[in-house]
Amino acid sequence: MMMIRLPAFLILVGFILGTCTVVSAQLPSNDRDASITLDPLVVTGEWPPAPLSLTTSNVTVIQGDRIADRQADSVTDLLRQVPGLHVDQPGARGGVSSVYLRGADPSLTMVLIDGIKVNDLTNNRGGSFDFSTLNTGSIERIEVVPGPLSAVYGSDALGGVINIITRRGSTKPNQQIELAGGRFGHFRTRLQAQGQLGDMDYALSAAYLDNGEPVEGSDFRNVTWHANLGLPLSDLMEVRWLARYSRSDSEVFPDASGGPELAVFRDSEEREIEELVLGMTLDHDPLSWWTYELKLGLFHRREDAVSPGVAPPAPDRPFEAVPGSESDAAFQRFELTWAHTLTPLDGVDVTLGAQAQFEDGSNRGNLAFIGPTDFDFYRETYAPFLHVRLALIKGLRVQGGVRADFVDDFDHEVSPRVGVAYTIAATGTTLRANWGEGFKVPSFYSLSDPVVGNADLVPEISKSVEVGLTQRLWSERITLRLSVFYNEFENLIDFDLMTFGLLNRDDVETKGVEMYLQVQPWPELRFNSHLTYVDSDIKDSPAELRNRPRWRGGFDINWRALPVLSLNLALLAVGDSLDLAVPTGERELDAYARVDVAATWTFKPNWELFLAVDNILDADYEEAIGFPAPGINPRGGVRARF
Repeated sequence: MMMIRLPAFLILVGFILGTCTVVSAQLPSNDRDASITLDPLVVTGEWPPAPLSLTTSNVTVIQGDRIADRQADSVTDLLRQVPGLHVDQPGARGGVSSVYLRGADPSLTMVLIDGIKVNDLTNNRGGSFDFSTLNTGSIERIEVVPGPLSAVYGSDALGGVINIITRRGSTKPNQQIELAGGRFGHFRTRLQAQGQLGDMDYALSAAYLDNGEPVEGSDFRNVTWHANLGLPLSDLMEVRWLARYSRSDSEVFPDASGGPELAVFRDSEEREIEELVLGMTLDHDPLSWWTYELKLGLFHRREDAVSPGVAPPAPDRPFEAVPGSESDAAFQRFELTWAHTLTPLDGVDVTLGAQAQFEDGSNRGNLAFIGPTDFDFYRETYAPFLHVRLALIKGLRVQGGVRADFVDDFDHEVSPRVGVAYTIAATGTTLRANWGEGFKVPSFYSLSDPVVGNADLVPEISKSVEVGLTQRLWSERITLRLSVFYNEFENLIDFDLMTFGLLNRDDVETKGVEMYLQVQPWPELRFNSHLTYVDSDIKDSPAELRNRPRWRGGFDINWRALPVLSLNLALLAVGDSLDLAVPTGERELDAYARVDVAATWTFKPNWELFLAVDNILDADYEEAIGFPAPGINPRGGVRARF
């Protein structure tokens, strides 16, 4: 008989309490009868963009008001409350944060900023994205879509997609300044401006963060500049520009070193990272039945890293030696996308398009006792795609797509995807099903690193099926979402000790259930809760995948107690998981639960004081062996709008 452990039990209690609270509450007065559920435009997961209520995809959207209510300092804090998504970060911010979407490796999730891909193919993690470099200051919303989306985005989107949407300008000018400080030497300042200059709208921001030293040996500093500009060229045409520059300096004990508690070498790894994102989008509606979009995107990343290593070589454990290293890596990607959407009939949308992608990466480095780790790599990809969306029968939506990617030095890859959703109007029930295939071409590091690289690697592939339902009650004040999924990953790239190199080996399957509950009985009170069970297995092997807890969940309650006072309480509970460190080998990490609180007080018009306390119960836990999580962490500040 399977026992439900403490984290799962806590979340189930949250589900029951939240539901009972709302069902027993009195109905709002007549002036609140209208639905208060937001229906944002979704640009992730399908062509053309569609409102959330009309997509067949299982999309989780983190809205800007939730970001403000949480007083979240980093994107990782927000992603922890997404169903099906697990985040780990060794110690404090500055350690590389990784996301596991429905049990998939971090390198199998594509990350976008306003639709521009920001995965780095030169890093030794297979092309994942480090979320620790992102701040929340310029973010409007975050869209998370699990499952293979190579039919839309091509390589790297075989586990899912996370799209970070930034703020746009507004007709009403708004300037904002913020100063904040906290325990461990935390300091943050932000400047933001939104408005309109003639016909052009603009959103500008600058932010600086010094995270102090919440964990021994950790240090993180970041500066970010951001601009989003839009200009209508006519009533039917608009052009929009995006620019984002970020520089981060961090120190942290190396991965798998055992952290500040167990590391053999007591020096931290130092990293200096620069990231640049540039984009331009032209939208034109020449005819009532024809629209097209032309999009240019550039991503550039440079990382200088110096690591003391993890363990010196020894005769009794030659394969456990991780020597010191130095590296200077640079990566650049340019994308050109042109998509035309035709509407020949009401309820029929057909999108035809193509994408060209040019990627260039290099590394100049040295590994102690071994030698240089230099490589250069260049790749071109050309991909036509077709997407169809049908809404010919009331309540029934069908979408499908296919994309063919022609990649240098690889056979072409064809990626299909189909989704169906049907809404029963009488009950407010939406039934949905999605199926798709995805692929990922080996990263530059995997193919070219002179120490562990393998030029004979083949693409990783995935297949996924998902069924689920969404139940809306009480004029959409209650939304319950349930999903059951199965993913199969083949040819996964793994490190082999015998050959001391990378190879295609593992076939992995993940399956599980996600539950999400949103309750908002009136605008002043909102309750969100989620619970996920994921079972990840390596086929034909007794080995267990690391860093993948089976159970995780949490809830988030926001209450506007007074017109000038907002209170927020968030609980996250994570089950035990397996991890690896060189000093200990594999070891089970204990389950944990943490509570964060935040309060915002508008003490005079356009002036706010805020206080947030992360881990207010001072939970003692690790997300990586030997890396203790920061203890109770209060921080507060003032925000002024003009």
